[in-house]
Amino acid sequence: MKHLSIGLAAALLALPLCSAAATASRPDPLTDCVDLSASHRGVRAGTNAQLLLKDGDAHYRVAFNGECHALARTSSIRFETAGQANRLCPTGSTVRAANSSCNVQAVERIEPEVYERRARMNRLR
Repeated sequence: MKHLSIGLAAALLALPLCSAAATASRPDPLTDCVDLSASHRGVRAGTNAQLLLKDGDAHYRVAFNGECHALARTSSIRFETAGQANRLCPTGSTVRAANSSCNVQAVERIEPEVYERRARMNRLR
């Protein structure tokens, strides 16, 4: 019975650590606008429905309302919000490429590891 009590106590003590780890890997919705540097980089996330964005130490997942065909047509994209270039907001932002554009539906901050893993998966396809 002592072994069961010690094991149960250890499991109960580990719960807050597991909870903290789960919370840390959860995406964090963007609540304020961010001004992107000219060196930001984007990578399609599987289909054209999402874009992974890296800007310095910040990493984002940008979701569109359906597929954004503008992503498939070019290697250069621009973010714009209310006419202001390189501005990314939780709502009202647009991705422009050549003669096409897509409205941003949602933006989440993601961990660098998530960005790297998803970007690597996309390169392998």
